[in-house]
Amino acid sequence: MSYLSNDKPPSQLIRDAINKKDYKLKVEDFINAYGSQSFGLMFIILALPITVPLPPGVGFIPAALLCIWAIQRSLGKTVLWLPQFIGKWELSDNLIKKIEEKALPLCERLEEKFFYPSQARSLSEIEIRLASIVVALQSILIILPTPFLNSIPAVITIIMGLTILNNNRKLLWLNMSLGLLALFSIGSTLYVGAEALFEEIDDYF
Repeated sequence: MSYLSNDKPPSQLIRDAINKKDYKLKVEDFINAYGSQSFGLMFIILALPITVPLPPGVGFIPAALLCIWAIQRSLGKTVLWLPQFIGKWELSDNLIKKIEEKALPLCERLEEKFFYPSQARSLSEIEIRLASIVVALQSILIILPTPFLNSIPAVITIIMGLTILNNNRKLLWLNMSLGLLALFSIGSTLYVGAEALFEEIDDYF
């Protein structure tokens, strides 16, 4: 589960993949190219599209896969599971353009602050599993109907992926704490909003 060949940052690896114009890019292409190298990288790849505006329902797919893979990694699995029909989905030119023009520049800015591939000591298996649990919780926040808030857990997930790739222990624990804080804050907001909505419904009837 160490990092990537040639120590290329994730944004560059993704650019290399989407700039291949000789064929239509599919979901399974990312898995075949990078899935065996690190769950951290796949967390980043799945979270990136969620940071840009998407048509209704489209964000559910990467968020659901993110949740499945994070839970899978938290249980100690190291091989990605992907339904065949999802793997065959082609990425639209519009989505690729949004990722290239909006999501990747964000990833590059985060890399400037959090990407240091020369870290020597590896994270423990327990730390990676705990981080994966936090990523799973962030993906649940993304799946929930939280307009304009999806980008917060998505950015936290990207940073989490970078820290896993970096083997940066201090930043990993800090990011896990921020992830749990975001979970509590957004969860509390949703709870209060739902409670107020139910009270309005009761008053109406």
